[in-house]
Amino acid sequence: MNLVNRLTCIALVALLPSMASAQSVNFWLAGEPGNIQGCIAADPQFTREHTFTLKDGEAEITEPGGLKEKMKLVRPNVYEMSIVLGRLNLHYVADLSVTPRTLTVTERNLGCKWTAKKE
Repeated sequence: MNLVNRLTCIALVALLPSMASAQSVNFWLAGEPGNIQGCIAADPQFTREHTFTLKDGEAEITEPGGLKEKMKLVRPNVYEMSIVLGRLNLHYVADLSVTPRTLTVTERNLGCKWTAKKE
């Protein structure tokens, strides 16, 4: 094996742990049938793709438009975060401990809910 091939192999092996440590899951949320009109008005924001990423023990959710928010581990493979967007008080839960994996967004004041399952 020549020097160039050997260096290429070493570089590839060095990159493998960082590549293996990143996990991304894409979710498409859907509003619950019982959501009130105020929640249905927010559907365009939530019924677009959301991406959950876990890398090096850090979790984040990327929302439509590129907004990224950190999530915290609350139990093994379950991550949560809360955020206020306008008048909406939102609570996100990404549950990777179940099959299929789920993402749930609940509006804490109005009781609205959006859910997604990753098949």
